[in-house]
Amino acid sequence: MNPRHYFPLGKASGEAFCNRVEETQKLIGNFKNGKHTLLSAPRRYGKSSLCERAFELTTIPSAKLDFHLAVSDKDVERIIINGVIELVGKTIGAVEKLSAVLRKYTKRLKPKFGVGGKYFYLELAIADDSSPAENIAEALLLLEKLLQEKNKQAILLFDEFQEIGQIKKGRGIEGAIRHVGQDTQKLSFIFSGSNPHVLKNMFEDERRPLYKLCRKLMLGSISDVHYKEHLNKASKAMWNTLLDIEVFAYIMEVTERHPYYINYLCDVLWEESKAIPHLDSATKAWEAVVEEERSDLLKDFFRLTENQRKLLIYIARGNGNEIYSNEAAKAMDIPVSSISRGLNSLVEGDYIEKTEAGYRLVVPVYKTLLKVKFYKE
Repeated sequence: MNPRHYFPLGKASGEAFCNRVEETQKLIGNFKNGKHTLLSAPRRYGKSSLCERAFELTTIPSAKLDFHLAVSDKDVERIIINGVIELVGKTIGAVEKLSAVLRKYTKRLKPKFGVGGKYFYLELAIADDSSPAENIAEALLLLEKLLQEKNKQAILLFDEFQEIGQIKKGRGIEGAIRHVGQDTQKLSFIFSGSNPHVLKNMFEDERRPLYKLCRKLMLGSISDVHYKEHLNKASKAMWNTLLDIEVFAYIMEVTERHPYYINYLCDVLWEESKAIPHLDSATKAWEAVVEEERSDLLKDFFRLTENQRKLLIYIARGNGNEIYSNEAAKAMDIPVSSISRGLNSLVEGDYIEKTEAGYRLVVPVYKTLLKVKFYKE
């Protein structure tokens, strides 16, 4: 058995996809009802895997737009228009028969037709005297009108969408998307990103264009009940027996049910264990994961300010619930007035997250590294 079959470090599909049944059904329901979705979670929590799973279970055509490398409004314009062209090919087909619709809804973009690859090809040439925001609005509106004309549905996934919020002219792009998105009937948007704080500002600030445009779907940790079923299935496939209860409890504890780190730890454990593993094997496997991650994480850690590092260490040692107290400030040697500012910066940087019980680290390896009194630099 190949451990990566159950524990991939990239996208999870097939046997590797663990639960997320409720989230998948909510996402599919939004597609079918033409609702836009804000999908938010920390990095490596399985957002892309969830979307692809939902796409597999529905016949609605989709296109993914990745803004990870977008640094200007022209980059965003190119990515979105290419996505529109892809979806027109997937959903509309012989679009030249809809030339009247094209003429009606294209003033700045110049459509050209052709056949290439798997789908009918539509090119949308950009006029020199129009802005990226105007072109984006026109392209999205054209796609919606073509879908209405053919009575088809389609989905656009805006991945790493928080990058648009960092672009100088991003507000104009947000406004263009809002202009079309508030009236769509056939086209559904998914906005996904790995910085929940930035996305929250983009969609929950009433001064921003995308305010209240979407239904929200926030991914949390998968329950230990579902992980137990998943890990036992992999254990039976590998060793023909159920996983030791102590080993399972240890995996849940050290990874804090972070999907990426569960897969990382189990990939190491399954690969290195010839027989059903015991607790010492699981401990060594986690130590190997921590050691592999140590250099990158500590390099990132030392980029933080001194106060931010003190806060991170304090939270790593299980003190995230009463962090605003005078006792906490004294223990960290930080002025009480500086704690809130430091916490906000760590939340914005996706180092920590706020829970009902207080603050917790997003990356569980940090907890292992920073709990000890002295760590290697």
